[in-house]
Amino acid sequence: MKRALALLLLFLLLPLSGAFCYGEEESLPALYTARTRLDGKVFASWKGTDGFDSIGVVPKRKRVEVLALNPTFALIRYREDNLTGYIRRVCLEDPQVVDPENTPPYGVEFNRFLAAVSAQDAPVTSEPGGGDTLITLHEGARVSLIGFENGFGRLVYHRQYGYLDSRLLGDVAYVYDCPETAGTDAPIASFTSFYKITADESNRNRMANIAVACEKLCAFPLAASAELNFNRDMGPYKASSGYMPAGVLVDGKLQQGYGGGTCQVSSTLYNVVLQLPGLTVLQRRAHGDNGASYLPIGVDAAVGNSRLNFRFRNDYPFPLRIQATSQDGALTIAIYRAEAEKKPAEIAVKNVAF
Repeated sequence: MKRALALLLLFLLLPLSGAFCYGEEESLPALYTARTRLDGKVFASWKGTDGFDSIGVVPKRKRVEVLALNPTFALIRYREDNLTGYIRRVCLEDPQVVDPENTPPYGVEFNRFLAAVSAQDAPVTSEPGGGDTLITLHEGARVSLIGFENGFGRLVYHRQYGYLDSRLLGDVAYVYDCPETAGTDAPIASFTSFYKITADESNRNRMANIAVACEKLCAFPLAASAELNFNRDMGPYKASSGYMPAGVLVDGKLQQGYGGGTCQVSSTLYNVVLQLPGLTVLQRRAHGDNGASYLPIGVDAAVGNSRLNFRFRNDYPFPLRIQATSQDGALTIAIYRAEAEKKPAEIAVKNVAF
């Protein structure tokens, strides 16, 4: 029931990628409240920028109602000035769910499909069938999609939406929306984030670290009631664990450290976990006020020490397995039900000869 209500709320989020009819915003219910961490300009359109006239400003430290989200903007209502419009997510902090029982976590993007690229070249563009080419994927790359729009798969690319021609995809799997009845071959949640693919040494090491962390995730069994502790289970972040020195973000500043890039793996995993109400987040902290640039603000998870760690518990009554891949700048993580381990007594009975 909770999952179904969460999916219904997804439809409230979709109009932010298009447009509302004038005045329609006024009747939308508040999903969250948030506080402005700085003076925030409010625009009439979700495509508003500083180059356009704003319709008002919400002063710093004021509480607003959040009605919908996309990767860059939030549709908000500021009752003190009777102001409803679009504000950049970077202006908001301390989000609170209005109805925790029926509302998904702040910033969640439900992804409904998991696919593999079947073409030699598959550009991800800023508009369906046009716009800028954001990145080009190649055969075998796996991507998680929010859904399809006019024949194009829609996904989150950094802090905007990206689009992929569905004709360039093969092996498209539907993300099963009922984990309790899913088979072991159907994904129950998935997400893709994108990383840089430049050839400088630091970034080559970062890509290698992402691959190492993906390999460790794939080998990690998550039994019912078990906890995944990212620092403990994917670490230690040392050369002996296969990690290399690369750029790491510490208090918003970039510096070199072993395991640079693992934060993108933990953050991508966090976006998968957010989609599953049967997984309970125990510890998570963002990369400062502006977050990590490869994800929308408010949905990253920093790791690296006891203060920065991502931990969650499997509260489903069945085990889970994690599949993580990285190719062509696409880091994709999916969670599946796993086969329950047979008890020693069951195995012994099957080995008895009669």
